[in-house]
Amino acid sequence: MISLRMYLGGGVVALAAFSLVGCAKAKPAPAAGFVEHQLMQEDPSVPFHKNWVNPAVDRSKYTKLHVAPVNVAYMLEMTEWQKGERALPGADMEKDVQELAEYTRKAIEKAVRDDPKKRFRLVDKPTESLDTMVLEVALIEVVPSKVTLNALGYAPFGIGVGIKAVRAFAEDKSSVAFEARGRDASTNELLVMAADRETEQFAPVSVRGLTWYSHAHTIIDAWAQQFVQLENRQQGEVVADTSALTLKPW
Repeated sequence: MISLRMYLGGGVVALAAFSLVGCAKAKPAPAAGFVEHQLMQEDPSVPFHKNWVNPAVDRSKYTKLHVAPVNVAYMLEMTEWQKGERALPGADMEKDVQELAEYTRKAIEKAVRDDPKKRFRLVDKPTESLDTMVLEVALIEVVPSKVTLNALGYAPFGIGVGIKAVRAFAEDKSSVAFEARGRDASTNELLVMAADRETEQFAPVSVRGLTWYSHAHTIIDAWAQQFVQLENRQQGEVVADTSALTLKPW
């Protein structure tokens, strides 16, 4: 039987996690080399770890956007991303990553299409017109969800809650990192750069962690929305970072 002490213990740990997780922010990922990190800096009004905007260019003149196929070469050269529960016999990690890259491209395009302000019109090819920006994104890290551990989070009473709370403090969480750059389609001039890493949101009840890449999809969807918000924002406007805590179960 589950003792009252175990139940209460799990609840106490969960409460502690709730009190601290809201201020958590993932650590920056190591530079992969897709963007020029020496030019970028932190900006509290931007939801990414680092970014850079070309001060000599008026980006409002760009009304068309081409989203290039997402680069995964940097990540496939690394070994850290293959560690963990997903690295099982017969698992096709490279196929998974390619599918996630395509998910990323489509998520950005969807955010652009759904933008009520219609900041950009999507184009299938990077035409050399003067009003087209090419957005290039590289996924440099993907840590899949720990499915078995997450399933244990649904154990009865305080045990499951305790497991979820402990994971909120631990580094053993699903995460994704990207580097991105925007270029002028006609001149190839660099317009913007950004880099960020996000970990899964803590949720007291969640079914996201029961599939390998559900957390990654949620992170990527948020990035896509933030890209559109940044392109639409007025001078001095702050685009909020993704919250470390969510009450949504999916």
